[in-house]
Amino acid sequence: MLCLPVIALALPATALALHDASGDGTLVVKNGTAPRGVAVVTLVINGTAIGHVSTGSPDQVDKVVIDDPNNTNDIGASLTNGAPTLTRTTLSDTKTSFVGSDFRFRAAGGVYKIWVYGSGVDLFAVGKGTVVLQGTPDSSGPDGRYSLNGTPTAPDWHSLPAVPTDLLKITSSG
Repeated sequence: MLCLPVIALALPATALALHDASGDGTLVVKNGTAPRGVAVVTLVINGTAIGHVSTGSPDQVDKVVIDDPNNTNDIGASLTNGAPTLTRTTLSDTKTSFVGSDFRFRAAGGVYKIWVYGSGVDLFAVGKGTVVLQGTPDSSGPDGRYSLNGTPTAPDWHSLPAVPTDLLKITSSG
């Protein structure tokens, strides 16, 4: 039984290692929040994305929609911290929705379009792609921060903007 959690943790690392890293960039989002119905992250990636959403607002539901146009079927989600429910809904042949109040998710080793709604959004993505990010328009509360194509020694952190960003490229900077 002890092997299962270790294997579960090793799978995303294995997917990252198998992915061709030449030219890959990174995206990290920490504690992102956007208004109800607005995606904190809209990501198109040829690579891997893993994340966690944990709403702190009673009127907001965490939702992640993953479009897997090549049907790699390496997507999933699981509850965390004793959260009560997680609902998986097939929206189309390639699109799946996960809705809950505290869960982690993954889309590994493929081409995906991912929309992340809610608050307490943490995401790490590696690969090539594009992203649009948005925080909260109300500057009185925290909206999270992000780093795009940063280096381990000098990540470049920015506050999530009050309005959607232009299309940002995820790619190596070197």
